[in-house]
Amino acid sequence: MLERPFANTETLRLTDIHSLAIFYTPLDARFDRLTRLAQKALGVPVAAIALTHQGKLWFKSVQGWNVHELEVTASFCVRTLAQGDLTVVEDTRLDGEFADHPLVRGAPRFRFYAGFPIRDRSGIVVGTLAVYDLAPRQVSPADIQALRDLGELAQREFLTAELCDAQAQIISKLDLARRSAMIDALTRVWNRRAAEDLLAVAVEQAEREDTGLAVCMLDVDRFKEINDGSGHQVGDQVLRRVAATLVSSVRDGDSVCRYGGDEFLVILQRITREEVERITGRIRQRMSEFPLRTKSGQVTVSISAGTAWRAPGRQMTGEALIELADQALYRAKQASRSGSRSSLAAS
Repeated sequence: MLERPFANTETLRLTDIHSLAIFYTPLDARFDRLTRLAQKALGVPVAAIALTHQGKLWFKSVQGWNVHELEVTASFCVRTLAQGDLTVVEDTRLDGEFADHPLVRGAPRFRFYAGFPIRDRSGIVVGTLAVYDLAPRQVSPADIQALRDLGELAQREFLTAELCDAQAQIISKLDLARRSAMIDALTRVWNRRAAEDLLAVAVEQAEREDTGLAVCMLDVDRFKEINDGSGHQVGDQVLRRVAATLVSSVRDGDSVCRYGGDEFLVILQRITREEVERITGRIRQRMSEFPLRTKSGQVTVSISAGTAWRAPGRQMTGEALIELADQALYRAKQASRSGSRSSLAAS
């Protein structure tokens, strides 16, 4: 493990970064876009945005690596955090500090690392945008510029990040431990317990503001066949893929939750019926665009969706909305043989 001295600024850093309500929050499309761009721009298999908290490195977004949290001293980012500048290790096996690192000697066996520091409003380094490769490589000036640009964008997103509507109300009332307990460990979206609280708040807001509210229930078609035929690891990959696609398909402020098993719930606030139909159509389209590549081969993932929309001025409980959406999902499943996998109920 690597040991690095850090400035005694923990209290100031945590006060500032916690005011952004970023730690232990669900997947966020804004940060996932940046890690996908970093992955593509640098031509690497792994890209990540991570923040530090009490000796831990917590990953806000990561592509190509199934990791949520590491000890800071057990990560490559410890060097970037300590130096406070862009760090490049072209071959980890030739680096005095990294050659015997667990992430080099064992899985994933990283051979290349580059990290850019992310700072808070006080200028203190609080995290990194980093890319990793399984082979050593040299970086070009264009690679360096791309990493700096994307790191600056990630920093800007953190400094302006705000969770909206029901999510903001829920998060503001929870400490980090309780917030973490409301995130699904596999998919990194809200869990069922959080979904119930979020929906209760959303209903109150819709009634107070006299705005439209929708609940969309979705599940993965033939998920049991995927699990039985390809194994639970592939099934887990499918669920993570569905969650990430949902997050990237809805609007900022919409709540994506794993409701149980292969079933997901999406809460859409301040929305018209036409907008609901556009969003559910976009979800289905994006789900079908990219088959999932796994060690067992390519897996085509499709979903069925049932949506309940509460019109402005109508009184309806969250439980009633879920029941209507569940009924609509059942109808969509029944109609799937004719090619339709979506149903909407309006009230």
